[in-house]
Amino acid sequence: MEPKIKILLICLTRRGGLLHFHDCLAESLSALGIVGMITAENAEHIGELRMNSEIQLFPLNTGTGKKGTIQRLLHPATWLRIIQVFMHFRPDIVHITSAQEWNPFLGFFVRFICRKPLVYTMHDVVHHEGTPRYFRITESIFRKIPRYFVVMTNQGKEILVSQGFLPERILVVPHGIYDFFTQGTKEAVLAKNEILFFGRIELYKGLDILLKALPPVFEKHPDWKLHIAGGGDLEPYRPYLTDQRIQITNRFVTDEEVAAFMRQASIVALPYLSASQSGVIPTAFAFHKAIIATKVGGIPDMIENRKTGILIPPHDVTALTQALLELIEHPVLREKIGENGYVFANENLGWMAIARKHLDFYHRILSKSF
Repeated sequence: MEPKIKILLICLTRRGGLLHFHDCLAESLSALGIVGMITAENAEHIGELRMNSEIQLFPLNTGTGKKGTIQRLLHPATWLRIIQVFMHFRPDIVHITSAQEWNPFLGFFVRFICRKPLVYTMHDVVHHEGTPRYFRITESIFRKIPRYFVVMTNQGKEILVSQGFLPERILVVPHGIYDFFTQGTKEAVLAKNEILFFGRIELYKGLDILLKALPPVFEKHPDWKLHIAGGGDLEPYRPYLTDQRIQITNRFVTDEEVAAFMRQASIVALPYLSASQSGVIPTAFAFHKAIIATKVGGIPDMIENRKTGILIPPHDVTALTQALLELIEHPVLREKIGENGYVFANENLGWMAIARKHLDFYHRILSKSF
């Protein structure tokens, strides 16, 4: 029997969707290989990880706030801790699963000092509108360090290849289904006449397009409402938020709230102006929800139009209004699309299948076949 490879996963994100992605991948990989994990010691998942005997956990003090984060990055104790992890775990391969400001320093250490193969999961191949400049700079620097990459759509791979990245060193794996959210609430929650806009409020997510599309919907169907759920700056949208049928949860949403909000929604709207992929889509799939999304970036790789969702052009208020009205007025179609998405996700987006594709990629890297 071929010995199990030792995989060191690194994710210093403290909460949110990228952390969920990392944890789902780590848990699945731990059934196939020997998994170690460097994670922020103040990350929200730390308690659950300490109880998982299948993963060797290496918490790291990454500080708090911008100033504290920089101080910890430059502190000798931080790098002593990282060196101790590598000496103790002795990984065969290292995989950084999300963008983070420390990545250029970690990447240089892994590839050029430890001389270990380095894989990077690039969630956003193209930087979104509104991405802070410091984040764009550090992420762009880091992209030059790894030799191997994971993206979630074929469109993402095409962009990287057009930029000079070698296609054989890029693995395309779809975003896994977030079905763990379905266990987030104990009581039964019936779907309401509700449209859900979920996730952190960012310019590229097109919330203004959705708000402009709503008046004809509310006029024709006054019993429907919109729920905006996620942290971020809502000030640019205040003129559109006067209708009492718009419910706002403007803060970080807990896992249990994600489950409750998804269950009570009938339609999930993603009017993005740009996107490499979206973790909201597989989450909505898990809850059998009908999705309306824009044909941007890698989203068409995730949704088959009029089968697992409805795709519309970006910036098109009229098209969004029409799509909302169609799903509201045709509940059978709405339910069919939601069920199709659920079936598709369970057949194609399971985390064990995703982990096996990663493991095969790791083996090919270690065999130096490319």
